[in-house]
Amino acid sequence: MATMSEKKKRKIESEHRVFNTEWTNKYLCTVSKDKILCLVCRETLAVPKEYNLRRHFETKHPNLAKLNPNEKIIKAASLVKNLSGEQQIFKKVSTENDTVTKVSFQISKEIAAAGKCFTEGEFLKKCMLIAVSELCPEKRGIFENVSLSRMTVQRRIADISTNLSDQLKQRVSEFCFYSLAMDESTDLKDTAQLLIFIRGIDKNFEITEELVGMCSMMGRTTGKDISSEVIKCMNDKLGVDFTNLVAICTDGAPAMCGKNVGAVTLLEEFIGRQITKHHCIIHQQVLCSKVLKFEHVMSVVVSIVNLIRSRGLKHRTFRAFLEGEDAECSDLIYHTEVRWLSRGRVLQHFVALKEEIAKFLENGPIKFPELENESWNQDLFFFCDITAHLNDLNIQLQGKNQLIFQMCAAVKAFKMKLKLFRSQLSKGEMCHFPTCAQNIPQNKHAELGEKYAKHINLLIEEFDRRLTLSKDDDIQLKLIEDPFSVDPEEVTQDLQLEVIELQCSAVYRNKHRESSLWDFYKSLDDEKYKNLIEVALKTFSIFGSTYICEQTFSIMNMNKNKQRSSLTDDHLEDIMKISTSNMTPEYDKLVAEKRCNISH
Repeated sequence: MATMSEKKKRKIESEHRVFNTEWTNKYLCTVSKDKILCLVCRETLAVPKEYNLRRHFETKHPNLAKLNPNEKIIKAASLVKNLSGEQQIFKKVSTENDTVTKVSFQISKEIAAAGKCFTEGEFLKKCMLIAVSELCPEKRGIFENVSLSRMTVQRRIADISTNLSDQLKQRVSEFCFYSLAMDESTDLKDTAQLLIFIRGIDKNFEITEELVGMCSMMGRTTGKDISSEVIKCMNDKLGVDFTNLVAICTDGAPAMCGKNVGAVTLLEEFIGRQITKHHCIIHQQVLCSKVLKFEHVMSVVVSIVNLIRSRGLKHRTFRAFLEGEDAECSDLIYHTEVRWLSRGRVLQHFVALKEEIAKFLENGPIKFPELENESWNQDLFFFCDITAHLNDLNIQLQGKNQLIFQMCAAVKAFKMKLKLFRSQLSKGEMCHFPTCAQNIPQNKHAELGEKYAKHINLLIEEFDRRLTLSKDDDIQLKLIEDPFSVDPEEVTQDLQLEVIELQCSAVYRNKHRESSLWDFYKSLDDEKYKNLIEVALKTFSIFGSTYICEQTFSIMNMNKNKQRSSLTDDHLEDIMKISTSNMTPEYDKLVAEKRCNISH
């Protein structure tokens, strides 16, 4: 019997009952959020059944049940209007709360990107309230609800960092190939911080260059320790293997590139195959410049700069003296060895103020006879000019999203310039050395040209030793940069037929000439040129330098300073991700996951 009764038991869902709109005027009820709602007492009724509605109406509201049909229609319209108004109020409040939370996230993101303290949120809120009180006082209540307390800003930054990591994880899953750039440095508390950047490319030739993680290393920083951190970071934060890893770019330190126990070597052992290794091109360019032995010039310049700037009174006196002399520059600048462009800029300022410096120091207790030495001055002028050329190359190599073949082309062009300089100096021509041409008498150009041509030759030899590509690498980069100028016989066999087909296509030749490389390779037929496209994808994904790591270390030092020395490694990593990311946080998603907390 129990079984029969269970079979006969009806379910409301199976009856598919529908609310009749006539019941609104008849029994003063309506549908709200898929439920039957009494417009008078706001009770909900379980089943849209006329008998239930009538019983509720006549039992709970007998006075209204006595109204005639016309009066019920008027009453129902009034009650529906009141309900709609109340719902709009709640909807407006909910929208306002979401907007307030979104603003809190956006301001917190800007605080992190600007390297400001978490407490800056409270200061910004005070400024906003001052402004809104004067401009639109009726809106003050909304602005007061924006949560910008120290802890709120801290949580918002952590949530944004997590969101950016989630977006990166999604993009990485779409990468065809990717490369890594790694560098290690210490922060204010002497904690070793390992930065790992990823540069990946998808099938649409969209390049993503983002920070994977900042690994804090409390102990040793050997190649084994670094490789372990890289493997852990890639697995935990991105969940990817190393199948599509093309290359790794480092600063060339032994812990990174050691032949036996370097981090890259150990990663190759872990992966089970060889990886293309790149020593940062900018670092190599800086190392090349050190072959110029002009310490006798630089040591005197640095001594004079430090003498003038080390004491406040002397420095103020010197600046006042320059104002009276109507000098070309307003001050000297300090030399910092680790800054790539520092030497050239110090020399430029020094040469521009050389006469004023000599005049300012002539009555001082410390003498610098080199300022009056003709040979020393000639070396100063040449060193200033060649350092300026080196700085120009360095600036060309800097920047995010640089393609490796463009960087190699810049180096190749500079090597050709050096050969031109050597040839012209040997003939006594100094047209590309403006400081020398302006300050050295014409009759001494030939003699000094021979002398300085030898220094240029040292630079050429060092650039050839450090920055000369193998024949295969040179052909591959040339192929990707301009596939119409290579000899098909020089490329690998799997590319030869595709290159011939491409070079014979007038359509693709015009496309290459008129559009960017990205658009050109995206336009190629996936099946017909699949091998060429694969090589292009790999080449586009390679880091040419660790510039992005060096830039991030500068941001790290700006954030973790003496005033913020207690900043935790986790919070510092969150700030680094926000400061370096090109992705936009998904604010709507973040707001949906949060409730609006009113700050105190």
